[in-house]
Formats: sequence, C-alpha cells, structure tokens
Amino acid sequence: MASPRADPRGRGFLPSKASVLRVLTMTQNTSALVFTVFLVPHLASPVMATIGGLDGAEKTMMIARDLYLPLEPVLVYIPLAIHLTSSLTKRLILSTNPSLPLSIRLPRQMHQLLAYPLLLLLIPHILTHRLIPSSSAPPIRELSPSELGWEFVGHGLGDWLTWVGYLGLVGAGVWHAAVGSMKVAAWLRTLRRRPSTRTTQTKPTVSTGSAPAATNEQSKKRVVPRKRKLGLRGVIICFLGVVAFGLWRVKIDTGVVSPVMRRRYDAVFDRAPWAWASRLLLR
Repeated sequence: MASPRADPRGRGFLPSKASVLRVLTMTQNTSALVFTVFLVPHLASPVMATIGGLDGAEKTMMIARDLYLPLEPVLVYIPLAIHLTSSLTKRLILSTNPSLPLSIRLPRQMHQLLAYPLLLLLIPHILTHRLIPSSSAPPIRELSPSELGWEFVGHGLGDWLTWVGYLGLVGAGVWHAAVGSMKVAAWLRTLRRRPSTRTTQTKPTVSTGSAPAATNEQSKKRVVPRKRKLGLRGVIICFLGVVAFGLWRVKIDTGVVSPVMRRRYDAVFDRAPWAWASRLLLR
C-alpha cells in the first residue's frame, strides 16, 4: 500500500486551497438547499394572510410547523450554521489570496452584500421568535408554539421599526435565496458535466499562474444575467407588496390582545438586547 506523499512545497499533508474551497462550496450550497425546505413554507403564512387574514396565516403556519417543527434543528439551525461557517471561511480564504483579482476576493454582487445585513436582521428574528419566548422567567413563562402565533406578530406590528425589520428580512432573504439558488443550480450543472477521475488524471497539469484566470472564468459563468436580475427585482418588489399587505391584514385582525398575553408579548420585546435603542427611536 502506497503511503501518502508530502507536498513538495512544504505544506506537509495539508489539503490545497483549491480542495478546501471545493469542500466549502459543496457545504455552502447543500446547506442552502436544506434550509430552503424550511424557508418556503415559512413564507407561505404572510402570503396566505392576504387572502385569509390572521386566521389564514395561523392555519398555514400550523401546517408548515407540522412539516418542519419536529426537525427544526436539522432543517433550520444546523444548515444555517453550516452555511454561515462555510461562507465566511470561504470568503476569508479568497480575500487573503493576493493572486486572485479583487472582484473575486471581495463580495461585490448584490446577493453577497445582502448576506451581511441579512444576518443582522436574522439574529433579532431568532431571538424574539424562539430564544427569548422560551424563557421560563415571568411574565413570559415559556410561550409555547401555539401561544406564539401570528397574534404575537400582529401585536408587534404596532411600530414602524418592526415593519422595517420584517420587510427587510423578507426582502434581503428572498433576494439572497433566489440568486443563490440560481448559482446553486449552475454549480450542480458543473458537477454533472465534470469529467471522471480517470479522465482528469490523464489531463496535463495546469500551471499555477493560470489558476486565477481559471477561477475568474468559472465565476463569470455562474454570474446571473442582468435581464434575469431585473426581472427578479420586479418579482421581489411585488412579493414584498404582497407580504406587506398580508402583515397589514394580520395587524388589523389582531385587534385587542388580552392583558395577560399582552404582558407576556411585551416582556419578550422588552428583553431584547436592543430594546432601549428601539424605545429611543420610537419616541
């Protein structure tokens, strides 16, 4: 049995950057595909609210929760953590490689730039809709999923800051997911067209100097056409309008919340780390 050979350039048995990037791309894309299983039914509730109001959003959410709630760590948190770790690690490797052009080293495409504010909007959403409501301290007392429904959302839509948070999260998330899914589809096509191992072994070795050019050429192939992006922007703007109308209907249908639930809901928002800043902005 042949023993592994050390890298002649002194890297020992460590994998090359190209191998690491391939693995990171695979984990980044596959984790995004798994997360989509959660994202699509999750966005169905505000869409159905445009037709059925609060009751329609609640019923749709109950159906969606039956699909993803039992496997929420597998469908939501684990893929999200893998996607973030892979994406940030990949960006770190690319940004520290001086041989690559600046267009590859730094995020310049809109869906890449939106990933950072999207993360800032996603963290408050998880805190206020999952982590803080699970607190056993009074008056929250562990709001169950049945208690933490769209009435909670409608109660929180009393100020403009919550509207900005919801619509910003939906807009940035849908754009990032839509453009990202196109790139994942292109990546899957490249995997299907990739030659077999036997074929690649007979190919001549590409010189190191041509690696940046090859990387640049591959990245250009995965760029979404401009016309498609323009059409996608129109679709997302229309979708945001639908979601905004659905949220408005939820707000109208929520009406007066019982004093007990109102205290519990308000306690969730008051325990958020940014609650003091929100109060200053809403004065």
